[in-house]
Amino acid sequence: MAFPTIVSVVLDTTVPDRAELERQREHAESLGARLLLDRTGDPDEPLYVLADPAGHPFCIFVA
Repeated sequence: MAFPTIVSVVLDTTVPDRAELERQREHAESLGARLLLDRTGDPDEPLYVLADPAGHPFCIFVA
């Protein structure tokens, strides 16, 4: 018996500035995401890593 192949897709989102980064984190959390990593102190690439309600990680970062 063959088992189906499971494909994992990671969705990363870019935002134009730190203010939008905060707005999008708050929006994601209001929809049930939870914060896994706060790297907003990185001057070169501030970002958040969050997980959706099912536990799948995704990033929001300034680019």
